[in-house]
Amino acid sequence: MTVVAKQAGGGAVFLPVPLATLTVCSSLPVDMYLRPSEEAPPILYRERKLEFPAEEMARLIQRGVETIYVPSGQVDDYQDYLQEKLPDIVLDQNLPMQQRLQFLGEAGRSMLGVVFKSGSIERMVGTVGDISGHMVQLMSHNHLIAGDLLDVLRHDYHTFTHSYNVASYVMLLAKGLGISDADELQAISMAGLLHDLGKLRIPLAILNKKSRLTDAEWDVIKQHPHDGFVELSPRKDLSRAQLMMIYQHHEKLDGSGYPTGVGGDEIHPYARACAVVDIFEALTSYRPYRSKLPAAKALSILDAEFGDKLDGEMVRCWKSMVSRVRARSR
Repeated sequence: MTVVAKQAGGGAVFLPVPLATLTVCSSLPVDMYLRPSEEAPPILYRERKLEFPAEEMARLIQRGVETIYVPSGQVDDYQDYLQEKLPDIVLDQNLPMQQRLQFLGEAGRSMLGVVFKSGSIERMVGTVGDISGHMVQLMSHNHLIAGDLLDVLRHDYHTFTHSYNVASYVMLLAKGLGISDADELQAISMAGLLHDLGKLRIPLAILNKKSRLTDAEWDVIKQHPHDGFVELSPRKDLSRAQLMMIYQHHEKLDGSGYPTGVGGDEIHPYARACAVVDIFEALTSYRPYRSKLPAAKALSILDAEFGDKLDGEMVRCWKSMVSRVRARSR
């Protein structure tokens, strides 16, 4: 699903972006618009390059403001700001880990939303490489990261949010399984960010449908791993392992998955890991047809409904990681 632009009076078009991405700016990189109500168009709150004091940010947060609106003509400036600030934020040891994770998450989702909407594969892969590099820098050496990460991730049904969450989870699972090489972790997280690229071809009426899908609509959904693989397979900067995660992340060990119904050892380990966290993330996020489930319920479903379909070692590892987080939070 792409970012939905907001139409205001006079024909102006805006991009909704998270307010949290502006927590580190002393002056605004873009014009800042707010919506006084759900029905009202965005109105100018503060012009770009004006001072944006921390107390003003605090007041907006206290008012419950989570989203601001950027004029479409300034989207490139906003993206430049995110990419400029990310390295400093990620590496700033003086900032709490959760604040750095939140900025990375908000910036990463926003950047994904823009590049997914652009339709440029070259731009997508470049941006995904940047985001995954920052993810590895922040997450690969921190043993308590799982708890912090689960606390700050958003859980909505946008494709780019799901992709960011799955990439975060699959990298954590890879760490739990003993993978420590930074290049391999970046390759895994990068494939996670791209795993649902094929969904960009699915009509929003199907992706957002609240009622039961027809057989024909379900056939369209099941095509997305193939479509993403075909889109990316000509590239020389993606490995076979990454492409297999994209192609096989809905395959099941018993052969009941899609798009080809392969099973067992024919499924690449990257895809097996992605399958575990992809299902977990889908269950614990909001969907047009249901509310999100608690983590404990999602873990029980992984056992009850997917016991013979997913890699047992990977499921046990993921359950152990999530359960330790939940135990510490009690």
